[in-house]
Amino acid sequence: MPDVVELIKKQHREVDELLKRAESGDGDTAALLQKVSNLLLPHSEAEESFVYPKIRELKSSENEMVKDGVAEHHDMEAKLSELLREDPDSPGYDGKLAAFIGELRHHVEEEENDLLPVLSEKASDSERESMGSRFMQETEGRLMAASGTVGGVATGTSGSSGSGGSEGDEPTKTELYEKAKEQDVPGRSSMSKEQLKEAVDRD
Repeated sequence: MPDVVELIKKQHREVDELLKRAESGDGDTAALLQKVSNLLLPHSEAEESFVYPKIRELKSSENEMVKDGVAEHHDMEAKLSELLREDPDSPGYDGKLAAFIGELRHHVEEEENDLLPVLSEKASDSERESMGSRFMQETEGRLMAASGTVGGVATGTSGSSGSGGSEGDEPTKTELYEKAKEQDVPGRSSMSKEQLKEAVDRD
């Protein structure tokens, strides 16, 4: 059974790998940040829903740090949302990206050094495993919903029926963004899936 502490740390590493690629220009920055968003938002919601409250229950002296963690979540979500609305080639974008990454890494360091050890030391193995199962269910469910938003309503079938007729009709937002980038469509980073589709079809 999964240990919630290990699951959280594993997702931290996954997000950091995506951000390293975005920093180095290894891949499409907007697409990488969309993946970060799809991972990070469900992760933060699950932490705020039951992980942080459990830490506060086990060690009340961490109450202020938990409050700070929630505030940092919301601030990072706002920064990430702003980055997703802007064109990665726009002036000042690299500075905003660096600020977001720096804040996120600082948050992760504090969480792993101060908050998660409370669970490791004070929660039983069975409690951490039960929380791990819930964490997986909540984050995976929200991640699937986020993927559905990006890839259209047929998320549940797109992986298993790739040869169906809907694949060509329903490209994902990331695929549409890639086409828009190839065609140098202005303002593509702030476009919805429908807007990207129209812009690509027009060109």
